[in-house]
This record gives sequence, C-alpha cells and structure tokens, in this order.
Amino acid sequence: MNHHKLSGWRKAPSIIWKALPAMAVGLCFLPGLAAQTGKTTGCADCHKEQVDQFSQSVHSRLASFELQGRVSGCESCHGPSAKHLESGEAKDIQRFHADSAVGAEKICIGCHADRVGMNWRHSEHAMNGITCIQCHKIHQSRTAQAPERGLLEKPMVAGFRAAAPPPKGSLAKPEAVLCGDCHKDVMAKMILPSRHPVREGKMTCSSCHNPHGSEVGSLKTAERFNDLCLNCHTSKQGPFVFDHQPVSEGCNTCHIPHGSVNNNLLKQNEPFICLQCHEAHFHIGRSGVSTPVSLPTGGSNNPFGESGFRRAFGTKCTQCHVSIHGSDLPGQSVAGRGKTLIR
Repeated sequence: MNHHKLSGWRKAPSIIWKALPAMAVGLCFLPGLAAQTGKTTGCADCHKEQVDQFSQSVHSRLASFELQGRVSGCESCHGPSAKHLESGEAKDIQRFHADSAVGAEKICIGCHADRVGMNWRHSEHAMNGITCIQCHKIHQSRTAQAPERGLLEKPMVAGFRAAAPPPKGSLAKPEAVLCGDCHKDVMAKMILPSRHPVREGKMTCSSCHNPHGSEVGSLKTAERFNDLCLNCHTSKQGPFVFDHQPVSEGCNTCHIPHGSVNNNLLKQNEPFICLQCHEAHFHIGRSGVSTPVSLPTGGSNNPFGESGFRRAFGTKCTQCHVSIHGSDLPGQSVAGRGKTLIR
C-alpha cells in the first residue's frame, strides 16, 4: 500500500469527510437509479412517474443478498414484462387493483412472510377482507400534499414534503388518518378529554397495535394484555405484597385505553368505579353529630350535620386509598388486615 497516498487522504479537508454521508444518501434518492440497477428496462418509457417514485422507495434499494434469489425492480412484483412490452396490453402484466387484491397479498407475503406475514392469516384485518394494497402504496407520491382537514388535523396530519422519503412502511396516508378511515369510533374517542397522546403525535396506533396480527389479538405483545400497558406504565408493574386483584387481571377492568370523559381513562368516575366491586364504605352509613360537642380545646360542631360522614367518605376513594394499583406497605387498620392500600 502506498502510505503517502493514504496520508494524503487523511489530510483531505474536513468538509469532504462531512459531505460523504450526505452524498451517499443523495445517491439513494436519485430519480431513475432503480431503472439502471433493477429490472425496469422499458417500463419508464410509459410509466416514468411510477418508476421515478419507485426509485426513491426502500424496495428499489434492496441489496442482492436481501433479494434471496428474486429479481429486483418492477418485475419483482409485476412479473415478467417481455410480453407486456411487446403487446402494450394491460392483461399481459401483473396489476394491483381492487380486483386483484388477493394476488397482491400473495406477492407481498412471499417476501414478508417471516415477520409481518407470520400472523397475517389469522389477523383481524385479513379475516375482514383487508389486503396489503388498501393500506400500503409502493409508488409513493413525491409531490407536496395539503393537510387533510378534520378533527385530527394538527399536528398529526402534515403535508408530505416534495423531496421527502416515503412514509414509514410505505403507508398510503399518515398512520392515524389511515386507521381512522375504518376505525371512526376509535378516532372519536381519541378527542375525548382523557386520552393517549395520539392526536399530539407522541404515539401512533402501532405503538400498541400490530395491524398484521399477533399472538394476542392485534396487540403488540406476545404475553398478557397488561404487559403491553406496563411497557410505559412501569410503576404499576409490581409485584406487590398487597396487590389489587383487578389490576392483576387486566388494566381494561377499570380503564378505557382509547379515551374517556373521566380522568385517567377510567370507565366511570369515583366512587362509582370502585362501588362496582366494593360495598359502600362503613363510614358512609354513619350519621354525623349535628349538635355542638364539648372538646378540651373548646366547643365544636359538624357544619355538615348528619351528612358529614357521607360527604367526606363518599367522594373519592383514592383520597385515602392512594396506592390503588398495589402496595408493599400494610394499611394501618385492624379490619383491613393491612390490605387497604392506603400507603
């Protein structure tokens, strides 16, 4: 090796080294690059817009070892193009539209069978006739689009930049808008006062759901339903010495994950959510003292009269039972045998 030449490269201006990564990324997005490297010969003569769009997608930049013996370019999905190039007839090429949705699914699963396609057959989407091309768009539009109008307009739905790469997963629309096209009831809950921050853009539907199917319904977990919630809400995980059984059984016993009019995503406000399982607290049945009471420090009386106990103990259970998800400390009461979750 010529060490003098190597040392010369090392002395190259720093601006060259800083520019190399940007140059490499820029090459990936050059229009027509896929037509030169993949099997798209002749396609651009009639479908220049689609070829230019495809050249900026991840499918056009697959390495040879990732193809695993398959062809690259347009023919990887549309099949052999020789007959179509000769006749110009649409019937001589594999097309993807509403009438060929099942065919598109077979081609997609052919490459994506190991991950997204593993549970696809028994997913909710597949069993309801949803196919790949209804959510994904391989030939992405490279032109700027105006934001879609609606309840979830800001900041979740932003216009695509003209030079930007396709959305993650080659989705036809921004994720929350795409899911909301079918799941309108869920999107309605996403604007309620208590909700997960999907509207604010801090979460997406796929943060919790796997649209291609999973071992537990369409949730992004292979274990219990609770384990999905505990990925973020780790402080509620335990195990606790004194546990709250509904918490162990499932978070959705008390909470609505998509949104609620009640605080903390509760199905009902306190104390009604608690009274579904627990009887009314014994203090609620007591009558308060309405007459003045003589105390060592002076006279006193209950300003609320006989309803004083009811008002004090019939509002929020968590006013006293603060560790509602579980505790390692025994409660300071004899009747509760330490399980009152008050500290």
